[in-house]
Amino acid sequence: MALVRATSLTRRMLLGLGLPMSALALLLGLGGALTINNIVEGVNDRILGASARAIAETLALEDNEVTLDIPPSALGMLENDARDNVYYSVRADNDLITGYPDLPHVKHPPADDGAIVYEYAHFREFPIRIAAMARQVPRVKSLVIVEVAETLEARQALRDRMLGALAILELLLLALLVLLLPIAVHWGLRPLEAIRRHMEGRRKADFDPLPLDHVPNELRSLIAAVNSLLARLDNAVQGIRRFTADASHQMRTPLTILRTHIDLLKTSVVLPPGPARQSAADIDAATTRLQRLLTQLLALARAEGSREAAMSRARSTDIVAVARSAAEEQAPRALKSSIELQFDAAVPALKIMTISDLAGELIGNLVDNAIRYTPAGGEVTVSVAAEADGALVVVEDNGPGIPPEDRPLVFTRFRRLDRDQRHPGSGLGLAIVQALAEAIGASVALTDRAAGHGLRVEIRLPFAPSRS
Repeated sequence: MALVRATSLTRRMLLGLGLPMSALALLLGLGGALTINNIVEGVNDRILGASARAIAETLALEDNEVTLDIPPSALGMLENDARDNVYYSVRADNDLITGYPDLPHVKHPPADDGAIVYEYAHFREFPIRIAAMARQVPRVKSLVIVEVAETLEARQALRDRMLGALAILELLLLALLVLLLPIAVHWGLRPLEAIRRHMEGRRKADFDPLPLDHVPNELRSLIAAVNSLLARLDNAVQGIRRFTADASHQMRTPLTILRTHIDLLKTSVVLPPGPARQSAADIDAATTRLQRLLTQLLALARAEGSREAAMSRARSTDIVAVARSAAEEQAPRALKSSIELQFDAAVPALKIMTISDLAGELIGNLVDNAIRYTPAGGEVTVSVAAEADGALVVVEDNGPGIPPEDRPLVFTRFRRLDRDQRHPGSGLGLAIVQALAEAIGASVALTDRAAGHGLRVEIRLPFAPSRS
């Protein structure tokens, strides 16, 4: 399936709306320019025609001669800020009665009494606009043609001002579109941002469907597809968990039988030094590692499967007693490894809402991990203290610690540091710890030990379990 190159929604909206809006602005600009030109021409032509009409109305016949009296207002109405030049002529039978003799005639003079025509021409190297009006004077056979002309500076200046204002208005509208469109896009995408925050606030293995209560209609199909994907992921993860738990459980019985026979062989048969004894030792070590791996896989499956039921199983629990019990269970291993295991509680009891068996398993795994990586003669300390919003359980050791750059990676399944490859282990210990912490709404943080080298693990358990 071909993939569409990722791009910005804002850019797509700008292209999708900006280009049509620019084309529309161009069309509006062309239409506006034609309208402005028609308005400028119409207004100025009416004034020019009124001037010709004012002159034509004074025409009369006296002593068989055509006379006229040009009123000052006839040409005064053509005065403007551009100081256009005004010309006029009055003709009868192509004979000049008064005016400028070299003023060009209109090419198509009016043929009816009172009719006016307008034409462009050039006079004295300047473009002009001519208004020619025909007037029928009594007892004069031919029509008298009155022509009034003016230069075009005022028209052009008015046209330029109006076109400039139109261009500025269109540019402002386009700039406003470019500025407001990203804001509109971000505002329109707020529901997606709310969905993103909702998903980020979930636990890692929370596959519950996303709510559709406040989802816009346009996004419902997308959210429905995401919910369908979440359901398929949930089924797949549940299948993997069941397989892990079932396979581990089914393998425990034959492995236990094998361990029993190996222990019996070790106590009843003394093998001479050589390959046979080495093979028996290798089988013993391999079965021990395999038994621990199966135990950890079962613990991991149980921890991940407990997340969904964590809220319903939470009870008021004395976390001091739980931590003390977890430390006591690991005391024989610490004694066998020549490690001093200490327990310290700042308060005699501290009640929180949690799942006691999962919290105990969480602390026990950390203590087991600390004993495993602390050299003989070292010490491991388990402490409990009260905080404003819950309990703080700390497991410290003076082992090699974990470099800060590796700490985000050690919670990954089967992830082991290069330096620890010579030690027996599967790389599941801290992954189980993380799964148990998520199941009971706790947080786990790795830091350096306060005094000297070593690792400090802080578990914070809130008074009420998280509902995220």
